[in-house]
Amino acid sequence: MSSRKEQKEQLRKERLEREQAAKASADRKRRLQIGGGVGLLAAIVVVLVVIIGSSGGGGSGSSTASSGSSSNSAADIGLSDGAAPWKPEYSFLAQRLAAFNFPQQTDVGYHVHAELKVYVNGKQTTVPANLGIDPQGRFISPIHTHDTTGVVHMESTAYYPFTLGEFINIWGVDFTNQQLGGYKAGNGNVLQLWVNGKQIADPVNYKMKAHDIMILGYGKPNSFPHKASYNFGDL
Repeated sequence: MSSRKEQKEQLRKERLEREQAAKASADRKRRLQIGGGVGLLAAIVVVLVVIIGSSGGGGSGSSTASSGSSSNSAADIGLSDGAAPWKPEYSFLAQRLAAFNFPQQTDVGYHVHAELKVYVNGKQTTVPANLGIDPQGRFISPIHTHDTTGVVHMESTAYYPFTLGEFINIWGVDFTNQQLGGYKAGNGNVLQLWVNGKQIADPVNYKMKAHDIMILGYGKPNSFPHKASYNFGDL
């Protein structure tokens, strides 16, 4: 089995090959489009005139709302609202990553680690391995896991304020400050985030930092720990 470094190098090599192929294709398309650009522009103008005339010019508000809704739904697509434990969701991972518009993944720029422990009704649930890593090796998210230790790897070209909410969404689990998967706060149950022994008021938007030890817990108050330790070693 290849090491993490070899895996990342292979992903980087494949990404560069795809980028080069895409650039060559774009150059060919650009040359073809120059000759027909004037005619295409004229056709677009005609279509726009017809649309505006038929709609009476009153569609701009709904168009804006639709755009905003589409952007939000892209980051939420494929999220699970079921019971723990949750498996990684890969089918719509690429769409969610595109919606977040993260910086490029690399381990030579910003490269830090945090620890996440998740509890549901007093029982620890596993943070799966290979979250954010496409099984077919086509891409890797700048926030991901390699094993089931709960270590979150944050790797990008430069510092980026990755949030816990983004990581949980990369996992493929529905997450708000009142809900985790199929579990909603209320009726005596709480959903809380504790980081380095301190409770966080806004868990979804918490910006993860190097060597944070995060405990995300759902259930009765005090049914999960508020503080833990982890040996990051040379991470």
